[in-house]
Amino acid sequence: MTASPSRSADKSMFPDENAMMMDRRSFLQTLGTAIVAGAAMPKALAQGNPIRILVGFPPGGLPDRVARAVAEQFKRNFGVSVRVDNKPGANGRLAGQAVKNAAADGTSFLVAPASGMVHLPHVYKDLGFDPLTDFVPIAQLVQNDFALAIHPKVPAHDLTEFAAWCRAHPDQATFGSPGTGSSPHLMGLRVAKALGIGITHVPYRGGSLALADLLGGHVSSMISSTSFLLQPHRTGQVRILATTGRARSATLPRVPTFGELGMAQLTLTEGTWLLAPAGMAPDLVDTFSRAALESIKSQEMQDVLDGQTVEAPVGARALASQMREEYAERGAQIKAFGFSAAL
Repeated sequence: MTASPSRSADKSMFPDENAMMMDRRSFLQTLGTAIVAGAAMPKALAQGNPIRILVGFPPGGLPDRVARAVAEQFKRNFGVSVRVDNKPGANGRLAGQAVKNAAADGTSFLVAPASGMVHLPHVYKDLGFDPLTDFVPIAQLVQNDFALAIHPKVPAHDLTEFAAWCRAHPDQATFGSPGTGSSPHLMGLRVAKALGIGITHVPYRGGSLALADLLGGHVSSMISSTSFLLQPHRTGQVRILATTGRARSATLPRVPTFGELGMAQLTLTEGTWLLAPAGMAPDLVDTFSRAALESIKSQEMQDVLDGQTVEAPVGARALASQMREEYAERGAQIKAFGFSAAL
C-alpha cells in the first residue's frame, strides 16, 4: 500500500504560484542584466581577446602605476585578461606610435601624461603621430602638479639656499627629468631662469630611472610629478623644496608653491590621460570612459594618489575639448620660451 504524500512533501515538490512568479521575475531580471552587459561588451572582448594598455615609460613611474590601476578596473568590468605593456623610449613616442597603429576595437589603449599629446608636438618635428587626429580621448584619470626635489646632502632647505648652492657649485648643479623635451625638462629650465642660475639637464628614459639616480646622488635635483616624489620625500630620501600647484598640497602642507614664492609663472598642473586609437565607435568610447572613471574610486588608484585628490575627473567628450585647448596654450608657451628638444 502506497502512502499518500504529506503536505510538506507536496509543497517541496510543487511550489506555489507566488514562488513561481518570483522565480520567473528573478530569471527575467538576470536575463535583462545579461543582455545589457552583452550589449555593452565590445565584440573583440566578447570573443575573448585581451586588453593591452601601453605605457611609454618604465615600470614604477606615475603613468605605469595609473595604467595598472585602470587595468584592474577593466578586469572587473569586462572579465577579460588585461596586461600593461611598458614600451619606454623616445619620451613616450614609441608607445604612442604603437597604439596609433592598433585596431580601434577596445583591445588597445595608451596611458600617457598630457604633455605627450599637447607638449611634445611643439617640441619635436615628427612624433610619428598626430595627437588630435590619431587618438580618441577616453578619460583624464589623475591631475598632478610638479615638484622640485633635491638630494638630502645638498645643504638647502628652500629655493634661496638652493640657488646659492648652485651658484657656488656649478659643476654639481644638475637636474634629472623623465626625458628630453618633456614637461619636467621645460619646467627645470624655467625654474633656473626664475632663480637666475645655471643648471645642467640630465634626461632619463622615465621618472623611475631619474629618481634612482637622484637617490644615488648622481644628480643633485629632479623635477617630476609631486605624487611620484611624495614617498621618498616622506622617508627623507629626497627633499621637496616647492611645487607647481595652484595651492599647497594637503599631503605636503609645509612645502610652498612656486606661486607663493613670487614665481606664479611656474604654476602648472598636468593630467594623465587614457586614449584609444582613432576610429573607435562612440558607444565603445562611452563604455570605456565610464569604466576608466570608475577606476578613480578604486583602492588601486587611491594607492597611486596617496592622499592627493583628483581636482575633477574628466570624461571623453570634455577631455576632447580640453585636449584641443591645452594643445594651443602649450604651443604658445613653448614658442614664447624658445624651447626645443635640443635644449
